[in-house]
Amino acid sequence: MKRILLLTLCAFSNAALAVEPLFETPENMEPTWVDDILSVFGADGEFDESKAIDMSYLPTAYYTPEKKFGVGLLMVGLYKTDNASSEEQPSSLVLNSFVSMNNSYGVEVENMTFFNQGKQRLLLELELHNEASVYYGQGIAQGDLDSNHHEFEEQLYSFKPRWMTEVADNYFIGVGANFIYASADQFQLAETEVPVDSTDILPNNVSSGVVVTSIYDSRDYRLNATKGWLFQIDAGLYQNNEYSSFSTYDVELANYIDLSSVSGLSSAPGLIAWQVQGHFTDGDVPWNLLPDLGGSNAMRGYIKGRYRDEQMMMGQVEYRLPIFQRYGMVFWGAAGSVAPKIGDLTEELLTSYGTGFRFKIKDNINLRLDVGVGENETNFYLNVNEVF
Repeated sequence: MKRILLLTLCAFSNAALAVEPLFETPENMEPTWVDDILSVFGADGEFDESKAIDMSYLPTAYYTPEKKFGVGLLMVGLYKTDNASSEEQPSSLVLNSFVSMNNSYGVEVENMTFFNQGKQRLLLELELHNEASVYYGQGIAQGDLDSNHHEFEEQLYSFKPRWMTEVADNYFIGVGANFIYASADQFQLAETEVPVDSTDILPNNVSSGVVVTSIYDSRDYRLNATKGWLFQIDAGLYQNNEYSSFSTYDVELANYIDLSSVSGLSSAPGLIAWQVQGHFTDGDVPWNLLPDLGGSNAMRGYIKGRYRDEQMMMGQVEYRLPIFQRYGMVFWGAAGSVAPKIGDLTEELLTSYGTGFRFKIKDNINLRLDVGVGENETNFYLNVNEVF
């Protein structure tokens, strides 16, 4: 979610980071007044296993060109199920809500629960929003044309449950479902604000489907890994309200390398994280499910929805550097493309780069403020958890 942080979170804390920070915290350093304030909201940088669910509540304020000024509430909860070991990563509940001056509003919920010492996992994702969005058409050539800039209000209701079970060491098989409703209202050309009939371009649609998942996951912590691999393949078969069917295929490969564990780099701070992901489709795919580049998770620097097509592939690499106590920085670069066919993905590449600020609010849970620079725009993002 694209935001500029207005809530001041500039302070030192005694919380330790998973990766060795650039500067060590003095052993006798006392908590600051900001630590005391954040503790009132439950954002003490730690995880209290004695609580049924250890919650943090953070009010936020933001601005974007589409949504204007707004406020929001970020809720982060960590908990463990029965028989969970002390070394096991906790289950998590993240709720991010917002409302703005131009009547954009929404809420996103992600809940991952680990059962049977992590051998079974239940992931629930819910998203509801009515917010300003953009449409430039399909393909990079259409997205490059500022004259194609259309704005509209997107209504989206999405629910994605998924159950996963371990069948071998770190290897999971899962099955789930996706239920999605999307509509586009007040479609207009941005330059002239002239209304445009969007019935044929962005028709309302309801899509439902079954998704099968194959996952190898050796990461030490799902929301903020410091080591391990993730290799995930999702295959979904859908039908929409027009009685047409389509399929989606998503692939993700990611790796995390703590530089202090690399031979010859034992004194190097931080870690390197890299990711390659592809989203491929087949059939009559509705506009809201076309793969795209941009937004807070893929190719930061481009507004989400500007570049979309039937196929997408991208890669990004990050240098994540804990600085001191709760503070951290991130530097990254990314490249990707969209195209109507997989074979055309290498014809034209988009690139982006940027930097970000990290502030730990719970154990291994970061608030992130990123600035991404694309080839024709710069965007700001405020969100919780790492991008990948």
